[in-house]
Amino acid sequence: MADHTSSPTALERPFRLIAADQRVLAQNPAGKLIDIGEIVHEPQRGYTIRLEIDAIDTPPEPNPERALAALQPKLSFDYLDGLFTSMADAHVEGLLAACPQLSFTLDEPVPRELGAGGQPHRF
Repeated sequence: MADHTSSPTALERPFRLIAADQRVLAQNPAGKLIDIGEIVHEPQRGYTIRLEIDAIDTPPEPNPERALAALQPKLSFDYLDGLFTSMADAHVEGLLAACPQLSFTLDEPVPRELGAGGQPHRF
């Protein structure tokens, strides 16, 4: 007998944020890399991130890694997915592995008709 009480309501998808050349890049599970904003260092304040879509920003942080960590909770799956759908691939010079980065997962919502173990409507 199947247990329907623990049916999934979301799928976890891995993403990565990277600070490179005063820019913030995002990478999706398919490996697409996009430029989503800037990271600015002000000597007296710290590192601040400003995204170009929806004016999302972070408070000053002492290093780029903390700035990326402050940005992550402000991002949703739908927001990032929309950016990856609408933006062109970013082209970056140099080795990204040496840049400050943050890997994290976001829940991809499951369509409501599938979340409760239901079947999609067929027309």
